[in-house]
Amino acid sequence: MDTEMKPLLALVVALITAPLAAAPAKFEPADLYRLSMVTDPKVAPDGERILFTRTSFDIQTDSRQGEVWLATLKGKSLDKRLLIGAGAKASRVEWSPDGTRIAYVAPWLGKPQLWVMTPGDGVGRVVTSGKTGPGGFAWSPDGKRIAFVARVEATPRKIAGMPDKPEGATWAPPAKLITDFNYRSDSSGYATAGADQLFVVSAEGGAATQLTKGDFDQVGDAAVSWTKDGGAILFSAMHDADRDLRARESDLFSVPSTGGAVTQLTRTRGSEANPRVSPDGRMLAFTGALDTPTFYAQDDVWVMPLAGGAARNLTRTLDRPINAYSWSSDGRGLHAFYNDAGVTRVAFVPLNGGNPRVVVAEVGGTRLYLPSSGGSFSEGGGTFAYPTSLADRPAGLGISRGGKQVASLDFNAAWRAGKSIGKLERIAYKSSDGLPIEGWVQYPPDFDAAKKYPLALEIHGGPNADYGPMFSITHQIYAAAGYVVLFVNPRGSIGYGEKFANAIDKEYPGKDHEDLMAGVDAMAARPYIDARNLFIGGGSGGGVLTTNAIGRTTRFRAASALRPVTDWTVQALTSDIQATTVKHWVPGTPWDNHADYWRRSTLSLVGNVVTPTLLIGGEADFRTPVAQTEAYYGALKIKGVDTMMVRLPEAGHSMGRPSQWLQSILTVVEWYEKYRVR
Repeated sequence: MDTEMKPLLALVVALITAPLAAAPAKFEPADLYRLSMVTDPKVAPDGERILFTRTSFDIQTDSRQGEVWLATLKGKSLDKRLLIGAGAKASRVEWSPDGTRIAYVAPWLGKPQLWVMTPGDGVGRVVTSGKTGPGGFAWSPDGKRIAFVARVEATPRKIAGMPDKPEGATWAPPAKLITDFNYRSDSSGYATAGADQLFVVSAEGGAATQLTKGDFDQVGDAAVSWTKDGGAILFSAMHDADRDLRARESDLFSVPSTGGAVTQLTRTRGSEANPRVSPDGRMLAFTGALDTPTFYAQDDVWVMPLAGGAARNLTRTLDRPINAYSWSSDGRGLHAFYNDAGVTRVAFVPLNGGNPRVVVAEVGGTRLYLPSSGGSFSEGGGTFAYPTSLADRPAGLGISRGGKQVASLDFNAAWRAGKSIGKLERIAYKSSDGLPIEGWVQYPPDFDAAKKYPLALEIHGGPNADYGPMFSITHQIYAAAGYVVLFVNPRGSIGYGEKFANAIDKEYPGKDHEDLMAGVDAMAARPYIDARNLFIGGGSGGGVLTTNAIGRTTRFRAASALRPVTDWTVQALTSDIQATTVKHWVPGTPWDNHADYWRRSTLSLVGNVVTPTLLIGGEADFRTPVAQTEAYYGALKIKGVDTMMVRLPEAGHSMGRPSQWLQSILTVVEWYEKYRVR
């Protein structure tokens, strides 16, 4: 053999025998436990340091966990280090006004308490020791005190004549004696007897001073703040006698920080919350909406003189729901965080009434289970921090200055490098009555336009909520199973103006059904969609629209309804949002307005249903109690329609723990596959 040929032959042999590089893998359910996302960023006053939570899901404990990290901005790069490990269970981290310390909530001796830490030391000191844990809190302007909200428990009522439980005896749990209208919530379960009160404590620790008193909740939400001089603390609450039945009513109050009489600052019919004083101490800003009988009321940012006077709506012309805001450091305006066409943005809103100017174009959602917009933002020293908006992985950390992103962190880069994720496409079309509708299409990772694919319509809840171009494990699992996933924002969705969100007023479910079907029509006309294999599903409000659709059409091979409302009478009388239902969603009581309640209940259409239907619900869901799922399941069984009910023990409306998320998604895929035509 020619000696010159030997190297060439060796190269050929090497190429033939070398192992092929592994192709990127599709998304798999266990990836949930390999992912993390950035939530709750907080910028220090110097604009150089950012606290954030790295949220992940632990496979051993089947739980959501959070680590607190500290990032330092150096030019266009970020140095990062772990500050508080997941085992500490720290949350709600806030910088002190001078940026030298942080405060946070974490357990101590079995109860959540307030802690303070100097980041350079990395050692936290507990500063409260109350029986019940603090909720929202705020540093005083001088950093010497912390105001916080906590529940003062009352002695539980006992049944007269009941003998005492002997020491060491094993008895049944005690009866719950309930007299309050709002006695449970989906987020926190059954209410503990007592009332939420406002406290103040030294940042060095010691006994806390209770500033409010009363037999009912004196503080209505966790957002408390201080006046510039530290002499008073501001908060939102509802103190009127008919407070339980006024779902959209709250006022602003002030109390001296050393104790004294509570002063009511606003009396507008509507909601006022999240009070914050301007840097010069003269103006008071808050979020709120005027009371209205309509289905939806859109929050704006309002300002008024702290000394008293008329409030002025700063964001009316923006016509978008305001989720949060902060004052600019110079006091010339506010930074408003708002929903807009499937995403969230931050805009500077001038105090003088000028046009809003976008300063952060897109903030990533952090729901992960589904692709809803959301996230949060923080600003300090001209630096903005926020979760990044990514379609192919969970949110990282984004840092912007002057309207441009200058740095970022991505904890999922290595994971993404080994995964094949399908493309995400925006879709726009018109409903049957000409209303423009926006949505997105998630394609399978190995999509080939020459082939045929089943279509899964997936509907968001709320109903005043949205979907957007975000990464979600639900849609990734569907796509990896070979489904083209369609998700849209029908009328009633937020981020398209108050009129669009109220287009379902007095008619829910109504023409939103037509918006969804027009989207299915548009996709079914595409050559790569197999029109024989159309599927429909959704959760909460999406469960409403799913059960409504299968009562009106037989076009779908199978359906999945997660935590649906199927009977508005049951919803009005058993959910944790009773006042909202009877005052705004189906106005009037069920006994005085039975025909309307029944007309809107999808159980009224169940006689038409022939579509095989999967039903999924959490057994501890107080938002859309599982009895409605049970009723629909029973009706389908009586009719002889193929159905299955999946019950998630101890799960609330958010579908419980990570493994329960996966169960709620994988059973849908299994159900669709059962009826898919090959």
